[in-house]
Parts: sequence; C-alpha cells; structure tokens
Amino acid sequence: MAAAILAAYSNHFQNGFHFDDSHAVTNNAFVRSIRNIPRFFTDAATFSSLPSNQSYRPIVTTSLAIDYWLGGGLKPFWFQASNFIWFLIQTGLLGLLVYHLLETHGRDPRHGYVAVSAAGIYGLHPANADTVNYIIARSDIISTLAVVAAFVLYLFLPRWRAWGIYLAPIAVGMLAKPITAMFAPLFALYLLLFAEGSDPGRGKGRRVLDYLAAIAPAFLLCAAMSLLVWKMTPKSWVGGAADARQYLMTQPYVALLYFKTFLWPAGLSADYDLSPFASAHGARPCAGFVFTLILLAGGVLAAICRRTRVIGFGLLWFLIALLPTSLSPLAEAMNDHRTFFPYMGLVIALAGAAAMIAEWMRECPAPAKRLAAAAVVLLLCSSAFATYQRNRVWRDDESLWHDAVLKGPGNGRALMNYGDALMARGRLAEALDDFEQARKLAPYYPVLYVNLGVVEAAMGNQAQAGLDFQTALQLGPQIPDCLTFYAAWLLAQGRPGEAQPLVRRALELSPADLSAQRLLAQLNAPFSPSSPESYLELSLVRYRAARYMEAIDAAEHSLKLRPNYPEAYNNIGAAWNSLGEYELGAAACEHALRLKPDFVLARNNLNYALEMAARRHKAAGSSVSPGR
Repeated sequence: MAAAILAAYSNHFQNGFHFDDSHAVTNNAFVRSIRNIPRFFTDAATFSSLPSNQSYRPIVTTSLAIDYWLGGGLKPFWFQASNFIWFLIQTGLLGLLVYHLLETHGRDPRHGYVAVSAAGIYGLHPANADTVNYIIARSDIISTLAVVAAFVLYLFLPRWRAWGIYLAPIAVGMLAKPITAMFAPLFALYLLLFAEGSDPGRGKGRRVLDYLAAIAPAFLLCAAMSLLVWKMTPKSWVGGAADARQYLMTQPYVALLYFKTFLWPAGLSADYDLSPFASAHGARPCAGFVFTLILLAGGVLAAICRRTRVIGFGLLWFLIALLPTSLSPLAEAMNDHRTFFPYMGLVIALAGAAAMIAEWMRECPAPAKRLAAAAVVLLLCSSAFATYQRNRVWRDDESLWHDAVLKGPGNGRALMNYGDALMARGRLAEALDDFEQARKLAPYYPVLYVNLGVVEAAMGNQAQAGLDFQTALQLGPQIPDCLTFYAAWLLAQGRPGEAQPLVRRALELSPADLSAQRLLAQLNAPFSPSSPESYLELSLVRYRAARYMEAIDAAEHSLKLRPNYPEAYNNIGAAWNSLGEYELGAAACEHALRLKPDFVLARNNLNYALEMAARRHKAAGSSVSPGR
C-alpha cells in the first residue's frame, strides 16, 4: 500500500510553491537559515512576511528552514518530499488505529485487510492531494499526524500511559496548528465508547470520577498549549471573515459539501467561490442544517450500539474535527485542506461498515468474495489515478489557477491569480483581461491593483500603472506587497526619494519581507562594477518593473564580472521570454543549465520558452494558405 501511495504521488515532488507559500516560504527571510530555529519558538513574526498571517507555528517554520538547508535553497523537491514523508507516516499510523478499533469487537483475520484498505483509501484520496501538494499546508499534516500518533501510543504502549508519554505528540502538534487540541474531545469519546478494564463492581459515581481523571491530562495539556499559542500570536493576525454570523450560517452546508466530496471527489479546486450565506433561509442553508443534524444523530445512535460503535466513532470524529474551522470565522468559507483531519473519521466509519460486511460475507461463496475484493482494488486504483491527475494540476501556478477559474468562473481571486501566472509567462494582454474581469468581481481587493499596476507598466502604460499602485496602497496600507511593488516601480522610474519611505514602512510591518530588504539594499548602496550580485539584483528589480531590456543589460553587466553566473543567464532568459523572444530565452536558459544542471527555475523558464516557440511555429504554419 505504501508503494501504491508513492506511485500515485510520484509526479508531485517537483511541484512548485503556491498561494500562501509566497509569504510563508519564498518571501520569508527567516526560513533561509537554520540558525533562526530558536527564534521561531519565541517570535511568531518569523512565520510569515505578511503581518495578517503571522500565527504561532514554530514547528512548521522549523521544518521549512530544515528543507531549505537540505536543498541549499528553494528547491521544491525537498519541501514536497518532507510533506510526503509525514503524510505516509500518518497514513500508516491510521491503519494501526483502525485495526485496533476493529479488534475491539474481537479478533478476526479480516480486520488486517480492512485496516490496510482503509489506510489506502485515505492515502490515495484525491482530496488529500491538495494538502500534500500545498507546502504550507504541512501544518495540517503535522497536526493530524500528532493526533493519530497520540492514539497509537496510548493504545499500543499501555505501560507508558501513566507517564503521559502518549501526550508528547499533542504538545508538538499544537506548535504546528491549534486544531491538534481536538485530540482531547476525541480521546474522551474514545474512552467513553471503548474503555477497557472498567470494573462493574465499582459504583457509578466512582466510575465517572475515574473517567474524568483519565481524560483530564489531555484537556489540561490542550488548554495550556492553546493559551500559549494565543499569547504568542501577534495582534496583527486576522482570521479574515467579513461577517462572522454569515460564516457560521454557511458551515453546516460546507460540511455537507465536504461529505459529498469524500464520497465523490469531483470538482476539487484550490480556491472555491462559495460566498457566505446572507440569511439562514433558503434551500442550501436548510440542507446544511438538516444534514448536520442527521449525521450527528446517526453518529450518536451508531455509537450507542456495540456492533456499530466504530462507525459512530468515525462519524462523530468527522464532526468534532470540523469544529475549529467551522466556529472560527476565516476568509474563505471552505478549503479542501480543512478536510484533511476530519476525513480520517469518515475512513474509520467506512472501515467499521466494511468489517461488518466482511463478517456477513463469511459464508458467501468464493466468487462473491473475489468480486468484493476486486471492487476494493478497483476503488483504490481509481483513487490513485485521480490523485495522480490532481498532482498534475498543482504542477505550477498556471495549471493550478486555470483549473480554479474553470471550476469557479465567478471567483475574482482565482482570476487574479491566473492572470498573475499568465503575466509571469509574458502573456500580458491575457493577464490584463483576467485582471479586469477580477476587478468587476472584487473591486476592493488591494493585491489585484498591484498586479494591474505591474501589467500596465509592462505594457508601457506608466501613468495608469502609477494610479493602480496608488489605489492598491489606499486599499491595503498595511499590506507589504502594496508598498514594495509601488516602491520598485518608483525606483524604476528614477524616483528613489519617493520609494524609500515606502520600503521602510514595509520593513516596519514585516522585517522578514525579502523584497523590501532587497529594495532597501539597493536604495542604500549604489551598484558597483565590482559586485556581480548587485547587478543581478538590479536586473531583478528592473524585471519586476517590466523594464525587460534594462533587466537584460544589468544581467549582462553581471556576466562581465562573473562570466559563469547561471542566475544572470536565467534572468536574461526570463526577460527574453517576457519580450516574446523565445529562441533567445531558450538559449540563455540552456546556458544557465549547462553551468548549473539542477537549476529548477532555469529549467522551468526553458520549458516555457520551448513550448511557446513550438506554439508560434505551429500557428505560423497553419496560417499559410494551401496555394502558397
């Protein structure tokens, strides 16, 4: 089963950084040195270069710094391999947990097969691929791993229970994501349903006290760690929901959608366009409330009956694990990575039902058993194929956001991100069209105006670019990107005096912002012919300001000082690509790869140049009339 999961994810290890990875990884100066690890545990501002996203997750930031150190830079393989390894361990431990739960009904050799199949269904479920591919979502992987590891330690090492060793993973998981605290109610539910060794001769009151004493350490630890996380989280952090009441009204319906996705994972998206409900009246809100009540009642009734208590435990796990994201108003009404933890409960419930079916089929003829086994294999194979295809969507920003736009054409943020990806490819007219569509849907989105400014500048509309950057700054004065991109544009226009206060303000908001650090270095230190790095930095600044020929000129100055400088050749290639000169871009990127064969960015730029050149030649060939 581990080999099957590895095969399904074999095409994900080179998938790039996306979405929140930009402020938590690629633009976060702190993850670039493992010497910062002690600081991660004392300063939550090290988690992100975006103040509104600076939450206290030191274990996550530590793992990112280690990946950066192992790879010697922002090499996706090391980050994706880390995500996958944690995920694979978690899946194996889930199989052990399922096996133990099934064995509470009595030993049966079929339970092993059911447990392994259940682990496979979870490990190969395409909805989980969105969490595994999304690097910063390792917070969900680590926290979920902590919960299942605590259960396994408690169940399989009973001699260590008195020492509380089983709670060690919970303490670690809480430093990855606070949803780990849901272990306490899940543990209490487990002991209530599956308590071992209770003495019927003891009075009811005494048994209640024993039960409370058994669950107290878990609740005390989770409460203490939750308080620590709350104290360490900066006041700049915001959940993002515009209206808490509307968000809460929407969550029962979201739970219904999550349940449907588990059973039929069609329509997966990196960014859903579901808007919070303005009223509790209507078909969708009512459907959500009815579903939640039915599932809750079904879970309780199944838990009461000894034969179906594993099913009940799994259904209630699903609902309990959804509580943190359902009760805490967040910017998006739903996200697939929020189901990573709850889906373990549905897998447990499914395993409980499968074990009952397997017992019922004990006396069935051999052909029926073979047919049932074939159905399980077919389910696993189809899930593996779907996961493999989902990994392809996460390959790069263009493929990811193109998929999100197709599934949510009314999603302004998805349109903006797709336009951003197109702009990076030099497809400026298409990018501008997407940005304009996004503006109609999200007219007060500050980052959208940043992108509008960048694309207008690239197309030579400097006056309009300046207006767009000013609008972005008015809408988002506390967002570092609104400051740094405007400052970069001002600097490219020869207005360093206006750029400097913007850069300093960005660093006040976010000292970890690499873009602001680079701009400040450029403002404070003139570029010297003795420094190839400074010319390379100037090339990057000019590239971001869409002054591509000047970017090439700066990179060529860098090469005069350091002839074998792969990063300079890559900058030249990227600039030629943006100008539509794909043959020149490919030649420069090939030179960069000869000097540095494992240069992922140059490889991506080369592939893009070759693809666009091939399209151009094909289009030119098809435009020639047959008579010529």
